[in-house]
Amino acid sequence: MNNYTKFSYKHLKFMELFKIACDFDCLYLLDFYCVDLFDHDNLTQLSEHEADELAEAAQRDIFAHAIKKGFDPIAFSQVDENRNEFLC
Repeated sequence: MNNYTKFSYKHLKFMELFKIACDFDCLYLLDFYCVDLFDHDNLTQLSEHEADELAEAAQRDIFAHAIKKGFDPIAFSQVDENRNEFLC
């Protein structure tokens, strides 16, 4: 059993993006996309499906902002969803 067993892949993906947004001072992008997609900015009230949709929509902008501030993600091709590997 590992630390990831309580969370689905979609939850982990969203939490990873949330952490990157926190670390690189761009949480406002998650708020923006949440309002744009769901007409509210309450990230804690998102369903798993909504959180996944938000992560898909915001990922490019958050990564672009974080990379400008020094974030160095591993290549997407090296991430294996089935093994719960993540970019950070």
